[in-house]
Amino acid sequence: MKKVVFLCDKMLEMIMRENLLIFRNIWEEQGYEAMELLVEEQKSPDIYMNELAALEEDFLVTFAMTGFSWCDLLERVRFNTLATMQIHILMGNLPHYDLFLRKEYGIQCFFITDSNALFSDWKTKYPLLPYMDRIPTLYMAEHLTEVEKMANYANLREMLLKIFAFIKKPVVL
Repeated sequence: MKKVVFLCDKMLEMIMRENLLIFRNIWEEQGYEAMELLVEEQKSPDIYMNELAALEEDFLVTFAMTGFSWCDLLERVRFNTLATMQIHILMGNLPHYDLFLRKEYGIQCFFITDSNALFSDWKTKYPLLPYMDRIPTLYMAEHLTEVEKMANYANLREMLLKIFAFIKKPVVL
């Protein structure tokens, strides 16, 4: 069975719980087994990188750039060493994004943002990003209303299907 791993900072777990469940359902509808890895800041990145390599997942999905501080000795993002397709969902426009987005990423990386500001300048400000797209603002709260859940479901599902279509038939951005 195809696998997807969600990488999320443990500190975001409560605010992300409902969205992780929504996203899990979307992936399972597409025939994937979905797993979560909650990252704790005090643990070594090697633990998580070794686990990701052992899982041999088809997709890695990160939220709010979890794990982007994990660099090799040459200050390159360690996610670039994974052979898996990657979807990085940037919620809002957090200060640490700017530092991480300036790095070089492999063609297997898809960056998705709900920030108009980030999306509007990405080609000039972050020319090394292989792919970035925008989705409507995601609702984030410990408890989402049914309307918010439905909106997030529709937006995340549309994003995923768009990425699958791009993978199937790439176009020049």
